[in-house]
Amino acid sequence: MMHADRVIAFLASRQHGVFSHRQAIAAGATPRQIDHRRGVGAWLDLTRGVYALDSAPATWHRQVMAAVLSKNRARASGTTAGALHEIAHCRKGKPEITVPATGNATSRLATVRRRSGFSNLGLVLIDHIPTTDVPNTLFDLSTRLDPSQLQRAIDDCLVRRRVTVEELRSTLDRQSGCRLPGTAAFREAVKDITDAYVPTESDLELLLVAALADPRVPALDLQARLPWWSELPHRVDAFVRPWSMIIEADGRPFHTKRADFENDRRRDNLAVANGYRVLRFTYRMLTDDPGDVLRTVLRAGSLEAPHLARA
Repeated sequence: MMHADRVIAFLASRQHGVFSHRQAIAAGATPRQIDHRRGVGAWLDLTRGVYALDSAPATWHRQVMAAVLSKNRARASGTTAGALHEIAHCRKGKPEITVPATGNATSRLATVRRRSGFSNLGLVLIDHIPTTDVPNTLFDLSTRLDPSQLQRAIDDCLVRRRVTVEELRSTLDRQSGCRLPGTAAFREAVKDITDAYVPTESDLELLLVAALADPRVPALDLQARLPWWSELPHRVDAFVRPWSMIIEADGRPFHTKRADFENDRRRDNLAVANGYRVLRFTYRMLTDDPGDVLRTVLRAGSLEAPHLARA
């Protein structure tokens, strides 16, 4: 049993202090030895067939792991998976797990959801907890979040490169045949997302600031209104005053780019006519190669500003 205790202690250290009856038997403990440790309080009964070491703190992660271990093939899902993935609008609360359609849905530890098409669920380990992958977690959230929250959660994952557009589409295709609740809401949320993903203005601003976070770049004046636009609502994404440089982060979809093409050129020409240079970077430039964005800005900044050259 000393060997079994060492194995179980190691296992529990990786599972937030909890382990199952089945794991204890596999480690070499006998039913009698298990009952003894439960009887003296060394092992705490969290639910049927799941124990915790008495030294393990009662954390939310421990509760989630115990819920997952209590059901065959279970995994954390829904808002619980969202919280583990750190997805927007997902908070730690009563654990939520998903089991196959034929699984037992009774639990005092968690909300248990039986799922047809269970084999379609991707599986990842987060802090050693079996969890649905990001695309399937977002699909589950379509029944937990309102449309604006769901869209923000999807945007958040796309910006952080936790999921791709193709993964969202594939998940929708696989789950559509299962006639699951939330399918219509998920389809609505992803229908306008294209390969040229459009982030929010705040996301673009964060990417631009991150790319130019270098001591060689002067302070950025964000959302600046320039002199010749004083009577108009136009602002630029970033203005580098010492270099007379305007920087725009372009994250609009293709059809919007076409509609605004002439307006953008008019604004750029007006800036140049007033002695300023304009640099434009797309969302993909800012995410795929921010180093090149920085090098371009530094190189442009090393050149003499047009209005100074005229002087």
